[in-house]
Amino acid sequence: MTEAVKQVCEYVFEKSDILRIYAEPFAFNTASCRVLEKAGFQYEGMLRNSAVKNGKVIDMKMYSLLKEEI
Repeated sequence: MTEAVKQVCEYVFEKSDILRIYAEPFAFNTASCRVLEKAGFQYEGMLRNSAVKNGKVIDMKMYSLLKEEI
């Protein structure tokens, strides 16, 4: 999965004028967070009480990757 994320991001940066890609995984989803980190995304912070899933209010994390970082 990490390699797929890397390839998609590289393609987007190469073929468009997008400068920043971001992701907001659920804070409890450690596997998704790890994939983003291994793909070069930087952790920016916790988005507290920012989503509702199955009737429960949960935190999300913010990650980003800048074009200049690839």
